[in-house]
Amino acid sequence: MISVNNYSEKIQGVNLQALPKVLLEGHEFFLEANAWYKKDQTVTESIDLYIQKLNDHLQQGSDAAAGFIVKFLRMHNQVKTKHQLGLYIKSLQKAILEKRIRKSSLLARHITKIQETLIRQYNRLPDHGKVKITINDSWQKELEAGSNTKDLNGLDVPALQVTAKPKGKKSLFDSMNEIDEVPSENSFRLAGDLGLLLGDLERFELAITLEGDQGGGKTRFSYQLANAFADLDMKVAIFSLEIGRKSDLVRRMREEYLEAENRNNIFITDQLPQGFDTIRKTAKEFDVFVIDSWNKLHVKSSEFDRLRKEFPNTIFIIIFQRTTQGTIRGGTAPLFDAGINLEVVKVDDTFINNYAVATKNRYGATGIQYHITKQKIINNFEEEANGEGA
Repeated sequence: MISVNNYSEKIQGVNLQALPKVLLEGHEFFLEANAWYKKDQTVTESIDLYIQKLNDHLQQGSDAAAGFIVKFLRMHNQVKTKHQLGLYIKSLQKAILEKRIRKSSLLARHITKIQETLIRQYNRLPDHGKVKITINDSWQKELEAGSNTKDLNGLDVPALQVTAKPKGKKSLFDSMNEIDEVPSENSFRLAGDLGLLLGDLERFELAITLEGDQGGGKTRFSYQLANAFADLDMKVAIFSLEIGRKSDLVRRMREEYLEAENRNNIFITDQLPQGFDTIRKTAKEFDVFVIDSWNKLHVKSSEFDRLRKEFPNTIFIIIFQRTTQGTIRGGTAPLFDAGINLEVVKVDDTFINNYAVATKNRYGATGIQYHITKQKIINNFEEEANGEGA
């Protein structure tokens, strides 16, 4: 708990920029007025109220964080499969997404370190690989103490060590008993009809391709997706490489598809000052990347899957242009690597009747048609099967 006496020490473990505005103002007031704490009754009451509200806010995100830290500590000296690491990572990211773990929590730095360490190890493992998790003593003590007053990146002992698999032990298959968590617990859904179209999503290594004929409405549809993710309080970056950000078309699409309360979470650029490296260097700064279009990056299609795996916590929505033969430019590999392939179908030149349909969806049904102009589902096979559709 933070108090007047330990404030200077404890506040160092709080991400101040992640605090609500009223608490950030309370922090600034404390710095200015704490010298008068025992001299002025009004200052005393104001600071006491601020610290109470601050502790209440931090505690809301600390309970869930503490639970994940306990689970991580239990992994010490245990051998885990790549699949098991993936389940833990997905559960952790879902808790962050749902704000059960807050960025301003006193335990946030621990959570960030755990997440980055396990993701790094996950990416190194082959599909059927295993790893023995060894938490070094200094980090273990900090985790057990439930405090985080120093930079964990300064530890000079590796947090994880890979242990060779015992000779003679089968490693090709894992027992079904090792699948000990329900995938739906790690999922989330966009609001409204977009949620019906895409299904229950899992953030881990989530990539969505968007392709179709020229003039079908791929860019407009991508703005609708950006708005839906921003509505979940995700930070969205749009690389508008086909249309300049100062274009009147961008302004009109903003007014038509981006709700006013979501615009602070959506950012746009039409520049790649360092080419493809611009994408890599900014991927961790956002929850969602919309790239319009991939062909403007001038890189091989194999970079698509590498990008998805290198930044598994970033959701990629990428528009691909078609060739005159009807295939996506640069190769079809991204269609196999992505979790969802969306095709925009151009019905006629009026644009009014164009729709999007999932031709591949690991998270939901395929074949559901989404009317881009009306932003509504045209057909829902689940409802039709139940006698509720037209």
